[in-house]
Amino acid sequence: MNPRSPLVTRRLRLEPVAARHAEGLYQAARASRAELLPWMPWAIEITLQGNQHYAADAERSWEAGEEFHFAVLEDALVLGVIGLNRDPEGSAELHYWIRSDRAGHGYTTEAGECILRWGVEQLGVKSFTLWAGVENLASRRVAEKVGFRDVGPLPEPMHGGLGTFLARGYRRG
Repeated sequence: MNPRSPLVTRRLRLEPVAARHAEGLYQAARASRAELLPWMPWAIEITLQGNQHYAADAERSWEAGEEFHFAVLEDALVLGVIGLNRDPEGSAELHYWIRSDRAGHGYTTEAGECILRWGVEQLGVKSFTLWAGVENLASRRVAEKVGFRDVGPLPEPMHGGLGTFLARGYRRG
């Protein structure tokens, strides 16, 4: 099992999601709801209780060796989440979101580079995937900055908080 240890970058601290992060994640998600809603079905209703459940689920998933979610912090401010979900083929899917008022400063790219390195070194992951909405240009830019290549449209629409949307797949490694 992988220890639930924080990762540190030049400007950020990535802490395995735990109960203590629920309030900060709730605040970050509420501040970013308009930007999250098209892509994330959970953004329909953002509650503190929902974030408490998410934190508990994240801890259980980590212990099971299936999903590894990190709260992204700048000093004490929770900026969002970045994580890896293992798949049966031995690769892992990268996912991320950052609070809207902190977007555009390279934080997601910085956190992404760190967690991908961690995935290789600690989990032994050889390849990574992710998906991004066709119109989610910021997410697609991050994917390319951390070394993913666009492998084409996903065969089925994805479901977000405003309905379905078209997405593209990305691969690294």
